Amino acid sequence: MVQYTVPTDLMSRRHPKGFQTKTISKTRSTKSQHVPLKLDTLLTELLFEILDWMELKDALRFRLVSRRFAELVLLAPSILKRALRHIKAPLPYSPKPIQSLSGKETISLCRRAFALEENWKRKLDRVKSKSFFALHRPYHLALAPGGRYLISAYHSTSGSEQYVGLYDLENPYGTALIASCPTRSPIDSLTVTWIVNKGRQGIAIAWVRELPFEKRATKVAGTEVVVLFISLEDIEALTNPHHGRKESPFEVLFSRQWKVGAIRLSLANDTLAVARSPGTLTFYNLEDGRRSAIELPDLPHSTMSDPVIFATKLLCDGTALVIRGESGHSQTLNLHAIEAYQIPLWGTMHQAPMPLQCNYVHANQTNYTISEMYRRQPTCDNPSEEEIAEANGYYPAVTICVESSEPNRGITQYRLYPTREPETKESEARFSYIWPVTVWQGHYSEHDAFRTRTRSLAGADRSLGFPYTAPGRALTPTLGEFMVLSSFGEDNIPSVALPQPLESDIIQCVAWDESSGKLVLSTAGDLKVWVLDFAV
Repeated sequence: MVQYTVPTDLMSRRHPKGFQTKTISKTRSTKSQHVPLKLDTLLTELLFEILDWMELKDALRFRLVSRRFAELVLLAPSILKRALRHIKAPLPYSPKPIQSLSGKETISLCRRAFALEENWKRKLDRVKSKSFFALHRPYHLALAPGGRYLISAYHSTSGSEQYVGLYDLENPYGTALIASCPTRSPIDSLTVTWIVNKGRQGIAIAWVRELPFEKRATKVAGTEVVVLFISLEDIEALTNPHHGRKESPFEVLFSRQWKVGAIRLSLANDTLAVARSPGTLTFYNLEDGRRSAIELPDLPHSTMSDPVIFATKLLCDGTALVIRGESGHSQTLNLHAIEAYQIPLWGTMHQAPMPLQCNYVHANQTNYTISEMYRRQPTCDNPSEEEIAEANGYYPAVTICVESSEPNRGITQYRLYPTREPETKESEARFSYIWPVTVWQGHYSEHDAFRTRTRSLAGADRSLGFPYTAPGRALTPTLGEFMVLSSFGEDNIPSVALPQPLESDIIQCVAWDESSGKLVLSTAGDLKVWVLDFAV
């Protein structure tokens, strides 16, 4: 039965006040009732077939034709995911499996990947930026891979209390602090990554802090290492402003104190590496508490009995990268070593093993930074053997940044590139890194000779360098621009200007997530935190 509403008087169209209606009933056949539904379904299926034959970039442009087409693309995430499998652009990190992403999340992932690829080629001299008031003064910043969640170590308004807080930068209600945890005293370093702990995906937050004198168990120098965990499920619940959770969402996975002062951390794949000077490297399983250790051998031809560990990193080929050496006067060249050690089995300890790979350099700078990316984001949840081989096992390049040794002024980078070792009679094909390290140096010109220092943020594909003039002891440098250094030997190094309000301010701390192209900075002049996005 189909009902039509018609005017009782055609002349009433001219007189709306006298407009009256009545219902006329008309019966039509069952066959004709389904024709519009079938036609609509046919058109939808036809558009889905067209989408399935499109390349991913064309499918994203297809959304712009009309609202109807945009809705169709949202309803076809499986088509986008099949096309996603064939793109060559690096993907931002996704904490969720690719197959579980919604249409909107898949589109966002694809758009960011393509925008980053295009903007890197264009070599932008200024990027899109936004800011928000943190309400507290941060002194350490770190971005979780993917760029959505920012972890900040900050002082309270009075300055008497210290916290670690979790911000959601892409919250639909606006950037907000969604969780925090006290640290009792200021921390010295902050390390953040995604891990899977007891079947739960979440963010691990590790820090090193020097214990206040009154908190030390013994009256000697004391240092504490703590690892917190917050699950993705809890994070998503806390992003809702109407959540009713009152208990702390953080779980302590690791907490330990040592008498030594110099400690370096690396966190990846549910494993914590703790490097303690002069030469102890300990690995902890954050899920079941097992551990193993390496007592590093003495450096050859070294005049110092107690070298210093400058940095460490867990590599996805089952080795640990260690940078150590003599920490002498800056005017003299000292022996530094870049080494790779096999991670021992749980419950074992290796005494002075020979490194698997090693490079010795002479330098007088010790501010080493290592790229943090552990593994690249695959384009699907179950890649084939051919896809894994083509992507070199999704191993990222490893970049080590340090200031050039005097009298040169500039940046020195040591790079490790992944490779696939062919199958032999003794062993199967496997992925590893090419040694010795590739050395790249960039020196300032005579025009920029006044720039005597560079603050570096190492990245697997692109590193950032912040040049500045070395100030007096009581001053903090101002940064007006930064450089983008490619890890693939490009000679053209673009400079990117900071937002205009930052050009005369003092940059206090920075965080860089190259998978999403986001750079976060905090200033000393106010309580603003700036987010610079290369994908916009």
